[in-house]
Amino acid sequence: MKLLFADDNPIARSYVERGLSERGFSVDVAADGLAALSRARSGAYDLLILDVMMPKIDGFELVRRLRAE
Repeated sequence: MKLLFADDNPIARSYVERGLSERGFSVDVAADGLAALSRARSGAYDLLILDVMMPKIDGFELVRRLRAE
C-alpha cells in the first residue's frame, strides 16, 4: 500500500513515516500543502494522511483541489 503523509511538523513526519514504513507501507512525505498537492497529482496513492493546518494550503483545500480535478 502506498501512502502520502503531509505534515509541517518534522518530528511528526519522522515518527509517522518510520512507524508506517516498519509496518510494510511505502510512505512518501511532504512538509506543506503545495508539496503534498504536487506529490498527490504525480503519484498513485492508496491513502493520503493530511494535516489540516499546513502552510501554503491546508489539508481541506488540498482535498478540494484534488476532487475538482
